[in-house]
Amino acid sequence: MMIKRAVLMVACAFSVSALADNHEPGGPALGEVYDCQLNAGVSLSNALEYARTDFKDFADEHKLAMSTFIWEAVAVNAPFDEPDFRWVNYYPSWGDYYAADEKWRANGGEVAMGLSDRMTCSKSRITRVHRSGAAAPSADEKPLVALVCNLKEGKTIRDALEFRTSANAVSNDLIDGTNGSVTFTPHMGISGFDYVTMVTGTQASMSAMMDNVRTGKYREAMRQAGLENPATCVVDLHKSHRVMSR
Repeated sequence: MMIKRAVLMVACAFSVSALADNHEPGGPALGEVYDCQLNAGVSLSNALEYARTDFKDFADEHKLAMSTFIWEAVAVNAPFDEPDFRWVNYYPSWGDYYAADEKWRANGGEVAMGLSDRMTCSKSRITRVHRSGAAAPSADEKPLVALVCNLKEGKTIRDALEFRTSANAVSNDLIDGTNGSVTFTPHMGISGFDYVTMVTGTQASMSAMMDNVRTGKYREAMRQAGLENPATCVVDLHKSHRVMSR
């Protein structure tokens, strides 16, 4: 909604009470995802600075019940590998979504122009966001692993959520730290996969987790726990940048 509106407004004119930094909704909440490209001559740090100042100031002034993150693409599989980054908004409810939309349409023109100067984004895709593991620690920047999954025959999203919660617990038992996990299921404007599970935490705890995958320690722990993935998944890597969290 917000980023695509930036382009449209320029063309026309010239909890759950909150979502936490750890992406943990009191779910399922709503996730609004945009695929974005940086405009020529614009760096991600420049776009992020504008988002953390002017965009956040607008959201603060109008008391928008939303949280926003930028997912910088690091190593992403096709067909999702073209965007430079993904702009992700979280809302506790549809009521909060439409309240933010109303404020943005009425008052967001100046900020919209600043956004459109820096980035060009797709139309939004709406997901449901489910807790599927521990809560991640708060940080302005964190590694983020996204597992893009399709269910095996006879398996359900309930099976997937139960598996991901158990898998997150097994993974965290192996490290000196905690990584959090939530799962996105398609809602509106999305096709091509059954769900995406996000795992994120501090750089130290995520590095420890990924090293356990690399060495096979995680796979062995999963075997001993009797856990079998109900889906086939491909794995992408991002860096999550916090714009604002409520």
